[in-house]
Amino acid sequence: MPYRIKVQNKMGDWYQIFPDDVKLKSFLKVMKEQGAIFQEDGSFTCEIYEIQPVIDSIEEYIKGKQKEFNSPRALRTRIQKRQLEMDQGIYKVVPNSLFDLTNDFVPSTRKKNTGYDIEPAWRIIEKNATHWFLFTSFNFIKFLEGSIIRSDILTFKLREHETILIKGVNE
Repeated sequence: MPYRIKVQNKMGDWYQIFPDDVKLKSFLKVMKEQGAIFQEDGSFTCEIYEIQPVIDSIEEYIKGKQKEFNSPRALRTRIQKRQLEMDQGIYKVVPNSLFDLTNDFVPSTRKKNTGYDIEPAWRIIEKNATHWFLFTSFNFIKFLEGSIIRSDILTFKLREHETILIKGVNE
């Protein structure tokens, strides 16, 4: 049973914040500070009254993933994987960074064609925004847009008399 951390918007819909089995310590600490009730199996329920610390912990997750992506070990693994693919005749465009959105082309492997299909960056983003780490906090904010407002240019707050339910569950 995977462990999932989900948030509920005011329409009653649920959104999974992190991938399966991710128990981010900084996020769980924020939940504890906001009054989460934890069970023995690690599941919890929390009504959020302050949204910015939650967003900040999601941003820390993104920074950690970017650091992991740029590590020498990860680089060696990607190079070895690419070398193996190229030895098998698989050629494709790969990002230089987790945040590299400058490439407007994606490879075509249809009918053993190693040319490129033209696809704009906005379409690549649109297709991948739901699972790229880069968009984790954007998707979270977008999902809750009916319940949160900007308090200034860089921070958000809940609308007056709003609370948000976040659960960590084993499903």
